[in-house]
Amino acid sequence: MELRTAYWDDRDSREAFQRFILDIHNLDFNAWEEAGYWDDAYRPFSWFQDGEVISSVCIYSLPAVIDGRNTKMAQISGVGTLPEYRRCGLNRELTAAGLQWAGSEHEGVFLFSDEDAIPFYEHCGFSPMKEYLPILPVEPAPKRSGAIRVNTGDKEDLDRVYAYANSSIAVSERFTVGNPKLFMFHAMYTISHGIWEVPELECLVCFRREGETLRIYDILGQSIPTFEQLYPHIAEATDRQVEFHFHPDRLGLGDTGRRELIGNNLFVRPGFPVSDPVFPYTSRA
Repeated sequence: MELRTAYWDDRDSREAFQRFILDIHNLDFNAWEEAGYWDDAYRPFSWFQDGEVISSVCIYSLPAVIDGRNTKMAQISGVGTLPEYRRCGLNRELTAAGLQWAGSEHEGVFLFSDEDAIPFYEHCGFSPMKEYLPILPVEPAPKRSGAIRVNTGDKEDLDRVYAYANSSIAVSERFTVGNPKLFMFHAMYTISHGIWEVPELECLVCFRREGETLRIYDILGQSIPTFEQLYPHIAEATDRQVEFHFHPDRLGLGDTGRRELIGNNLFVRPGFPVSDPVFPYTSRA
């Protein structure tokens, strides 16, 4: 076996990693790569055998904002081992190597765990942390025209989304984390049908509805509009509650309620610098 890291420039090794991720997580990175968004900040630590990845951990180095100051966070993801090599301590060694690399360059380390992996991360020194999503009751409001759905299957639209992602300010000054290429992963895979442009406000807004709840996942723009400005463009008469998947401090709201986010299984390393984080939906690797 050979331990390798920072091998994206080697096409055979990168393709071996992609096959591994497809096998372990049923996730195909080809579209993200072919669109030009493959990210060197997504750093692999992998055991190879006979040219194939048998065990891997990735550290995503991400810009972050905490109380208005710029910093960096490290997110662990892409973790797995082929079935025939499990229970040999391979992931434990890779996690230790990744954490050593992250070192003092990152102010915090976090991850979102599968249920089965929770004992493993606890043994690696991670602790669970609860997440609470801000919620806001709303009254039925007349809808204002002007919002245009983005078609991420169209290259021109996708390029426009990337331009927004590259020029956007942080959605929150209180706490946020993420980067443009990670946002594009979500734009292509997880929220591809939920991105709207509001030209009047020069912003993109990502949202979905479930019943009477409007879930807003992210807002991109060189300035962030207030909720009062934005909501009429995306309102529906059936809305009774808005749920924010980020800290909404830039939206000009007063106090909001909150609900516990169940199932994300957020884990952090000791000394994590934020006591009540709301991780943007588009920050999850």
